[in-house]
Amino acid sequence: MDLRLVSYNVRCFPWPTTDISGITAWIIQNADVAALQEVWCRFSEWAAAFKAAGWTFLRPPREGHIISALGSGLAIAFRSCDWSVADFRLYPYLSAVGLDALVTKGWFRVEFRSARSGKPFRLINTHMQSDYEFCDELWRPIAEPVRMAQAFQLAETERRLPKVPTLLLGDWNTELCWMPEGRWLTKHSGPTFPGTNQVLDHCATWADQPWFLKDHRVYRIGFSDHWPVVWTF
Repeated sequence: MDLRLVSYNVRCFPWPTTDISGITAWIIQNADVAALQEVWCRFSEWAAAFKAAGWTFLRPPREGHIISALGSGLAIAFRSCDWSVADFRLYPYLSAVGLDALVTKGWFRVEFRSARSGKPFRLINTHMQSDYEFCDELWRPIAEPVRMAQAFQLAETERRLPKVPTLLLGDWNTELCWMPEGRWLTKHSGPTFPGTNQVLDHCATWADQPWFLKDHRVYRIGFSDHWPVVWTF
């Protein structure tokens, strides 16, 4: 049976208007599990929109800051009838520069169990160090080593866990795979960030894990400054 995973930076900041109902309707139609980034606010609206379709909206605990942008912005949504959650946890990155130091960039790990087979599945949603479009040539040499350090931290932590099928999705803000022993499960089918025409949103796994990638597609829809990517396994 196919498993469709979407990674989508939804750009839900406190000040602009984000079409939550439109985004959730699109996700529900095109995916089974969603890894979301930049969900900085309106958490109850996200949860209600997914719940109305029989989905669960899950975000890291203890993110109720006075300024909501200080949270991680990470969330995972999934069909409630297909999966149960055994555990979940947020890990902040130790390295950050620029405006990223004001938020909790990191990775959000969720341990799933299939309602049909009972088999486990680990999903990691991440959002790495950003570049800045207005001075990209200046920031990229500074930000790329930070992303490398973040990838090493993630890999070192996750490699200690018991081996279960694992996928890493998110806004990596780079076209380079810095994951030790990791690899992109991405066929290049166009940019995911139209602002710079770069592929910044990826799905990765450990090199020793057998995943059959059936399909990969970038959807050019205009809800955010990123385009969502769907991987079918």
